[in-house]
Parts: sequence; C-alpha cells; structure tokens
Amino acid sequence: MNRRIFIQSLAATTYGVKALNAKPIAETKAKNIIFICLDGGMSHIDSFDPKDDEGVRGNTTKISTSGDFEIGHRLPKLAEVMNRSSVIRSTTSKTGAHQQAQYLNRTSYKQLGTITHPSLGSWISHLSDRGKTIPDFVLVSGASAHPGSGFLPKVKAPLPIVDPKSGLQNAKTDNKLNERMALLREVNKNINSPIANSYNQFYDNTVEFLKSKDLELFDISKEPQKNRERYGDTRLGQGLLLSKRLVQGDVRFIEVNNGGWDTHTENFDKLDNKLKELDDAVSSLVLNLEEEGLLDSTLVVIATEFGRTPNINVNDGRDHHPQAYSTVMIGAGVKGGYAYGKTDKTASKVISDPVTISDVNATIAHLAGLDVSMKHSSPSGRPLEIADKGDIIKDILA
Repeated sequence: MNRRIFIQSLAATTYGVKALNAKPIAETKAKNIIFICLDGGMSHIDSFDPKDDEGVRGNTTKISTSGDFEIGHRLPKLAEVMNRSSVIRSTTSKTGAHQQAQYLNRTSYKQLGTITHPSLGSWISHLSDRGKTIPDFVLVSGASAHPGSGFLPKVKAPLPIVDPKSGLQNAKTDNKLNERMALLREVNKNINSPIANSYNQFYDNTVEFLKSKDLELFDISKEPQKNRERYGDTRLGQGLLLSKRLVQGDVRFIEVNNGGWDTHTENFDKLDNKLKELDDAVSSLVLNLEEEGLLDSTLVVIATEFGRTPNINVNDGRDHHPQAYSTVMIGAGVKGGYAYGKTDKTASKVISDPVTISDVNATIAHLAGLDVSMKHSSPSGRPLEIADKGDIIKDILA
C-alpha cells in the first residue's frame, strides 16, 4: 500500500470520510439550540411528573403552572414559563448505567468498543457548515467521557469551556502560535489528504477565532451584575448565562452539562438545592431570551439519562429508573403549555405515547432543519442516521 492510499484509508477510518449531504430540507425553526444535560438521572417524580400516591411522592407536592398541567413544588419559577414549554413525560430507555446512558443521550446510539458516534451537537455543526469564524458547537462544563465529534472531522468537535466564569480569558494568539502554524502548513502543503486538510482547517479556524471580537461573547463579566445574579451564582446558572450570550453571537449548538443528580441517598434534601438551581437558571434563561427576542428561534432542551425509582429506599433516596422519565423542550418550534405522554399512577412505566432518546434527538435535529431520515456512512461503510431511526415527535410541534 503506497503512502497516499494509506493516508486516504486512515482518513476514512478516523473521520468517516464519505459523501455527506449537508443541505437542510426542513424549515429551520430552531436557529440555535441550548441542550442542558442533567447528568446522574433527575427524578421525574419530584420535578416534571409528580404523583399523588403518598408512598411514591415523598414530600413532593404538586403546583399549578401557566400550562395545562402540574409540576413539582420545587420549581415555582419554571411553573410560570411552562406556557412556552412542551413536557414529554413518556421518555423511556433500557439503559440504566450512567456512562452508557449518557452516551446514548448525546449520540442516540448504544456505546460500542469499535466506534465512537458523533454527538448531536457535532452532527448539527457538521451538516450546517456555515463557514463562520465562531464555533458552531460549544460545550460548557463538559463531561470527560463526552463523545465529541466521534468519527466526524475533529474540526467538528465542540469548543470546551470548563468554567463559564473564566470563559476563554486566557485565549490569545502569540508569535509562537503563528510560528507553529507556519511550520504545520509547510509540513502539510504537499500532502493532499483529508486528515491534513482537516487539521489545517481546524488550526486556521482557531487562529481566526482567537483574533476576532467573538472572544468577548465568552466573557460573562460583561453582563450587568443584576443579570448575573438573576441566573444564580452556580455553575449551571452562569453556564446558561454564557449560553445566552453565545446565542446572541449565533453559536448554533450549546451543550451545558450539570452533574449531581444521582440521588441514591437523601433524594429530597439534595433536590431542595439542585431543583432550586435548575429553577433559577432555566427560568431566567427563558425570560432573558424572550426579552432579547430570541426565544422564538432558540430551542432549550432539558435532558437527563434516566429517571429515579418510585420506591424510596432505606437511605431516603431513589435509584436508577430508565423505564420512565421526563424531557422538556422550550421555545422554538414546540407547543407551549403542553404535556405529552403519560406514566401510570406511580410513574413506574409509560402507559401512552412512549418516546425514545432517538425520538427526542430526531425532533431536535428536525427543528434545526436537518433531514433525520438521510443515510450517512460510518467509517466501516455502514449506513446510519443522525438519530438512529428516531421518529420526530410531531404532536409537540407548533
């Protein structure tokens, strides 16, 4: 095998270099997407699908909302914006282990040892391909095991922001970086391969971005203090404030990760804090986007890898429960004040309109204007879809 054939083969294996049609086919209702991942497994019973059964609900009670349904009492501010929201109460999965379920949540695919699938944000970035200086995919407080761009070109991997308060404050260009770039181009100029071209593009984009005024979007200190306080002085609150700024700068997909939802012990005490954090941050984001005239074009998603058991264990906690849980979509392209699907009286199982994670991700991609039925090729040549044959949840579409 000569060098050229070897490099082309390696590129196909590494990047899945097959013809991918990047043309959107649907109306793009969600120009921007904020995907909030609550890692650990949020209790649906204590948040968006509360029940009356005393043996199930613990100390969680129901409160009315601005929509046509009730939610848990720890979410009073979100209750006021449910008229902009569709709550899916019938999400269901067969995966109850954290790492595998979080991978499924982000990619729509089961985790395998032979392939890393692209996350939804990387797919949307790749198929949008808008050619802007600012990245199309930003990951805030990301998990270490995040699948990133998977087999897509590394230029489609998310820009990671570890701490939203710090943003990109240490990012800058200098002479050493410019020298490295010149050396890289010299090495690669005679290599006509997808790998070399991808890395050249990646570094070129990075340098242009670091020289641009877009860096200011990542500095939340430029927000009025009142607005910073409004979101809450928490990693999630400040992460969603940063997300709002990135939407203003037209970043296509922002994923915000938030851990601490694995409540095997002291479920109710922990949720007093965690749900308040969520309530303050997401309600402020929704209202702030609305004030800026951006909510109609921005889709906000609250997702988690599974729910919690109806039974309360001996440690006053709830254990993993993938059979039934809730997902929330707010803003662009979805009905407001709408609850879709239903669980039984103990929230143990879905009894109407079951929704898979693939269905959720297919709906997000559809609202982003992508053709979710289009076939793409994996590095091995296996045909696959963005959301693994997921169906669009048409009943929640506005």
